[in-house]
Amino acid sequence: MKTGYDGKWTSYPDYHPYAVTGDFNGDGVRDFAAIVIDRSKRAKNFTLLIFNGPFGSKPVTPAYIESGLDLRGQGMSFGPPRPKPYRIVVGPFESDNTWILVPRGHTYKVQVNEDD
Repeated sequence: MKTGYDGKWTSYPDYHPYAVTGDFNGDGVRDFAAIVIDRSKRAKNFTLLIFNGPFGSKPVTPAYIESGLDLRGQGMSFGPPRPKPYRIVVGPFESDNTWILVPRGHTYKVQVNEDD
């Protein structure tokens, strides 16, 4: 992601595998997602959090939370080069075995892609 791939994939020098921003739910407002790590746990210590904007000075409750994940060697992306409508994609790099998070009302539903 940071350097691109094979001349076909655009490079994203500021890419971070555990944080993305964008208009995830199509309402015209920037949202953000983060994967956090609970270092007090030895295994399955990753939690995915998605927050819908707008953001102000008041506390915001996540629109989606999924904990107990093992995301070592994996990451999250949103936007190009994937086709529109853009979705948050979570999973191993260079794999079709991913979660695609599709907006459903004020939350998100997981659509699973699996390698054949």
